[in-house]
Amino acid sequence: MSAEFTPAAAALVLLLAALFVHDFVTLARNRRLLLVQFVVFAGGAALIVYPEIARRLAHAAGIGRGVDFVLYPLVIWLVREALLSRRRRHEAQERMTELTRSIAMAGAREVTSAKVNGG
Repeated sequence: MSAEFTPAAAALVLLLAALFVHDFVTLARNRRLLLVQFVVFAGGAALIVYPEIARRLAHAAGIGRGVDFVLYPLVIWLVREALLSRRRRHEAQERMTELTRSIAMAGAREVTSAKVNGG
Protein backbone atom coordinates (compact mmCIF):
# COMPACT_ATOMS: atom_id res chain seq x y z
CA MET A 1 0.00 0.00 0.00
CA SER A 2 1.60 3.22 -1.14
CA ALA A 3 0.77 6.83 -0.45
CA GLU A 4 -1.13 8.68 -3.17
CA PHE A 5 0.00 12.24 -2.47
CA THR A 6 -1.69 14.16 -5.27
CA PRO A 7 -2.17 17.94 -5.36
CA ALA A 8 -5.78 17.37 -4.22
CA ALA A 9 -4.59 15.20 -1.32
CA ALA A 10 -2.04 17.85 -0.34
CA ALA A 11 -4.71 20.57 -0.41
CA LEU A 12 -7.10 18.49 1.71
CA VAL A 13 -4.44 17.60 4.27
CA LEU A 14 -3.44 21.28 4.49
CA LEU A 15 -7.10 22.19 4.97
CA LEU A 16 -7.39 19.69 7.83
CA ALA A 17 -4.23 21.09 9.41
CA ALA A 18 -5.49 24.67 9.07
CA LEU A 19 -8.85 23.75 10.61
CA PHE A 20 -7.12 22.04 13.51
CA VAL A 21 -4.80 25.01 14.13
CA HIS A 22 -7.80 27.36 14.06
CA ASP A 23 -9.69 25.21 16.55
CA PHE A 24 -6.58 24.81 18.69
CA VAL A 25 -6.45 28.58 19.06
CA THR A 26 -10.20 29.03 19.63
CA LEU A 27 -10.85 25.90 21.71
CA ALA A 28 -7.62 25.89 23.71
CA ARG A 29 -9.46 25.27 27.00
CA ASN A 30 -11.29 22.16 25.80
CA ARG A 31 -8.45 19.64 25.60
CA ARG A 32 -10.70 16.58 25.27
CA LEU A 33 -12.49 18.00 22.25
CA LEU A 34 -9.14 18.90 20.68
CA LEU A 35 -7.85 15.38 21.27
CA VAL A 36 -10.92 13.81 19.67
CA GLN A 37 -10.70 16.27 16.79
CA PHE A 38 -7.01 15.50 16.31
CA VAL A 39 -7.69 11.76 16.16
CA VAL A 40 -10.53 12.24 13.66
CA PHE A 41 -8.49 14.63 11.51
CA ALA A 42 -5.45 12.33 11.61
CA GLY A 43 -7.66 9.43 10.53
CA GLY A 44 -9.11 11.57 7.77
CA ALA A 45 -5.64 12.57 6.62
CA ALA A 46 -4.60 8.91 6.57
CA LEU A 47 -7.63 8.02 4.42
CA ILE A 48 -6.81 10.91 2.07
CA VAL A 49 -3.16 9.94 1.64
CA TYR A 50 -3.82 6.16 1.69
CA PRO A 51 -7.20 5.73 -0.05
CA GLU A 52 -6.61 1.99 -0.26
CA ILE A 53 -7.36 1.81 3.48
CA ALA A 54 -10.81 3.30 2.85
CA ARG A 55 -11.37 0.92 -0.08
CA ARG A 56 -10.47 -2.12 2.03
CA LEU A 57 -12.61 -0.98 4.96
CA ALA A 58 -15.51 -0.30 2.60
CA HIS A 59 -15.30 -3.74 1.02
CA ALA A 60 -15.07 -5.36 4.46
CA ALA A 61 -18.26 -3.49 5.45
CA GLY A 62 -20.04 -4.46 2.23
CA ILE A 63 -19.86 -0.98 0.70
CA GLY A 64 -18.68 -0.67 -2.88
CA ARG A 65 -16.39 2.37 -2.74
CA GLY A 66 -14.05 3.79 -0.12
CA VAL A 67 -15.44 7.27 -0.57
CA ASP A 68 -18.94 5.97 0.22
CA PHE A 69 -17.55 4.38 3.38
CA VAL A 70 -16.47 7.86 4.48
CA LEU A 71 -19.49 9.79 3.17
CA TYR A 72 -22.28 7.70 4.70
CA PRO A 73 -21.30 8.34 8.33
CA LEU A 74 -20.41 11.95 7.47
CA VAL A 75 -23.89 12.64 6.12
CA ILE A 76 -25.49 11.03 9.17
CA TRP A 77 -23.27 13.12 11.47
CA LEU A 78 -24.10 16.34 9.57
CA VAL A 79 -27.85 15.67 9.82
CA ARG A 80 -27.43 15.04 13.55
CA GLU A 81 -25.49 18.29 13.97
CA ALA A 82 -28.17 20.21 12.03
CA LEU A 83 -30.90 18.81 14.27
CA LEU A 84 -28.94 19.56 17.45
CA SER A 85 -28.19 23.08 16.23
CA ARG A 86 -31.86 23.68 15.49
CA ARG A 87 -32.83 22.47 18.97
CA ARG A 88 -30.18 24.67 20.64
CA ARG A 89 -31.33 27.70 18.65
CA HIS A 90 -34.94 27.05 19.66
CA GLU A 91 -33.95 26.71 23.34
CA ALA A 92 -31.92 29.94 23.14
CA GLN A 93 -34.90 31.75 21.64
CA GLU A 94 -37.10 30.49 24.47
CA ARG A 95 -34.57 31.67 27.07
CA MET A 96 -34.38 35.07 25.38
CA THR A 97 -38.17 35.34 25.41
CA GLU A 98 -38.29 34.50 29.13
CA LEU A 99 -35.52 36.98 29.92
CA THR A 100 -37.24 39.74 27.93
CA ARG A 101 -40.52 38.98 29.66
CA SER A 102 -38.85 39.12 33.10
CA ILE A 103 -37.20 42.45 32.33
CA ALA A 104 -40.50 43.89 31.06
CA MET A 105 -42.35 42.70 34.17
CA ALA A 106 -39.69 44.18 36.48
CA GLY A 107 -39.90 47.47 34.62
CA ALA A 108 -43.68 47.48 34.87
CA ARG A 109 -43.47 46.84 38.63
CA GLU A 110 -41.09 49.79 39.02
CA VAL A 111 -43.45 52.09 37.11
CA THR A 112 -46.45 50.90 39.12
CA SER A 113 -44.54 51.27 42.40
CA ALA A 114 -43.45 54.80 41.49
CA LYS A 115 -47.04 55.83 40.67
CA VAL A 116 -48.39 54.39 43.93
CA ASN A 117 -45.69 56.15 45.96
CA GLY A 118 -46.49 59.50 44.41
CA GLY A 119 -43.70 59.54 41.82
